[in-house]
Amino acid sequence: MKLKLAVAALALVVASPAFAAEYFVLQSGKKCSVVSKKPAADKGTVIGDAYKSRKEAAAAMKAADACKAKA
Repeated sequence: MKLKLAVAALALVVASPAFAAEYFVLQSGKKCSVVSKKPAADKGTVIGDAYKSRKEAAAAMKAADACKAKA
């Protein structure tokens, strides 16, 4: 019983990075947004890489030159 529990716990630890959420900054036209799934190439341009949290992606979106409001 303890062996089965240990094996199940180990499997969960090994698989948990696969469940990690990823967020992307998407530029579509002049508008940028944070999306939780990697968009198809025809939906717009992905700015930067994948981010581990929505907060990181939002900060990157605010800092990206492509996403800053143009007058």
